[in-house]
Amino acid sequence: MKRSNLLKAIIFTIFTLVLLAACSTDNDVENDPSNNNNNNNSNVSEEKESGGELIVGMTADPDTLNPLVSNTTPGNWINSAIYPHLMFMDTDYEKKPYLAEDYEVSDDGLVVTFTLRDDVKWQDGTPITSEDVKFTGEILHEHQLEWTAEIFDQVESVETPDDHTIVYTLQEPYPAFPGVLGYWVRIVPKHIWEDIDDPSSFSNDEPVGAGPFKLVSWEKGQHVELEAVDEWFAASEGKPLLDKVTFKIYPDINTMILALQSGEIDVTAHDIPTSAIGEFENDDRFEVVTTPSLGYAYYSFNLDPDEPSPTQDKNFRLAMATATDRDAILEVALEGAGIHIDTPISSIYEEWVNPDAKAPEFNLEEAKRILESAGYEDTDGDGILNAPEEFGGENVELDLMYDAASSFHQKTARILEDNAKEIGVELNLDPVEYNTLSTKIFNEQDFDMHIGKWGAFDEPAETFNNLFNSKAALNFMGLNDPDLDEIIEGANYASSEEEAKELVLQAQEWFVEEFPVVPVYVQEFNFVYNKEKFGGFEVYPSDLQGLVDPNSLVEVYEK
Repeated sequence: MKRSNLLKAIIFTIFTLVLLAACSTDNDVENDPSNNNNNNNSNVSEEKESGGELIVGMTADPDTLNPLVSNTTPGNWINSAIYPHLMFMDTDYEKKPYLAEDYEVSDDGLVVTFTLRDDVKWQDGTPITSEDVKFTGEILHEHQLEWTAEIFDQVESVETPDDHTIVYTLQEPYPAFPGVLGYWVRIVPKHIWEDIDDPSSFSNDEPVGAGPFKLVSWEKGQHVELEAVDEWFAASEGKPLLDKVTFKIYPDINTMILALQSGEIDVTAHDIPTSAIGEFENDDRFEVVTTPSLGYAYYSFNLDPDEPSPTQDKNFRLAMATATDRDAILEVALEGAGIHIDTPISSIYEEWVNPDAKAPEFNLEEAKRILESAGYEDTDGDGILNAPEEFGGENVELDLMYDAASSFHQKTARILEDNAKEIGVELNLDPVEYNTLSTKIFNEQDFDMHIGKWGAFDEPAETFNNLFNSKAALNFMGLNDPDLDEIIEGANYASSEEEAKELVLQAQEWFVEEFPVVPVYVQEFNFVYNKEKFGGFEVYPSDLQGLVDPNSLVEVYEK
């Protein structure tokens, strides 16, 4: 496979990861799923009873049941329960073997060898082999399916010397390869998918997975029903304790909260706003747990619109960044449950953060000065600035698109609208249903500005390349800067961590001059479950995993 200029990261959605401090919660079960088997039961296992149905609340359907192209957080919740990864991220934010039993990297960094478990089968009874893993990479790369296709650009050859060993030979050292492949790529069965003509559009309505749960039904806008499998290596009891897990879909967060309070659902997949958490903390029926985001929230600009636009002007973007009241967003939208972020590299990665690359302080007068110096003026006296001719010459009036179901994004949008009005910019708020939003942003690039969030980033050396490389699938903004490409590709494939750090520091200097997006906060998520009815939950990193990570769900039991 030839080398490409990029590696993309996700989402859901989804990710990369911005690591925050490890969360502090009271968890019912503490385990390493990769080490569990039928003979390794927990001390309290006899107190648990099998059976029962868990009802999970969420506010959007999965985007698709196709695990190779799913790119939203709800899609991740469902597909990860059905399709396993080679590795998982534990509650300490460490990647560990999962479907893989182990992996090793040669001294020169060019050969990566995964050894698979020998006790896992597809849900039709066919054993999982190294051929499935090899095939998954080949189909992703051949059809360029989402960002994960680019993981394999550095692969020179793939060998499967036996059913449980897969050997990747790389063109040059790629230190993040094992973790990125292991954590992000869901393995699919070759004997089914090799007959699919177009895997990019395959709906996969009857998925044959190998995870701890299998699909029973999906009624769009209503529910997704999953059924536990009979055997699962990563469950302390050798199988999930529950019979079923049903994800029930609600139109908005408030309706979901009422459903939790009334007992209609038992746990939330989506996070609960801080303003509502007090009601659950004061109710003995519920347990509240928190976990930090592994990504960040931002607002973006379309840098390659069909017609000239101020979004193409870095002076306009700098002015907007300067006019953004991040303190108000943090206190009002998140009610204090988050931290500031200057660039796509979180302060948690302290050694990777450039201390000189800072987002501008909130200053409306400075923002006005930047725009005036760049040629923006109200030429028709309507109170709205007109852009310079090269950027359209019209009123600076832009649509700001965001997820209609997200109370955080709704509040952020109103603050941005007010901030922009103070400097003569009109933002038209455009709340859109989540999956429609995803299509417009990532597939059609049909937007002026939008508020979004990345669910998880786990490799600081790769974050810029995943998002801002000119050919990156997640570069929905349309950014094209060859000089930046050279810097971030160098960081992505650096031969040493120190070399990668230096280049990431350099990329951050570029970022605070260009602002293709404006990072606004890193969020801490609140999840709630009914502890009177269920136990065994464990909270995993970010809302991408949370309480509904498969390794949490397999340990949940009905009281």
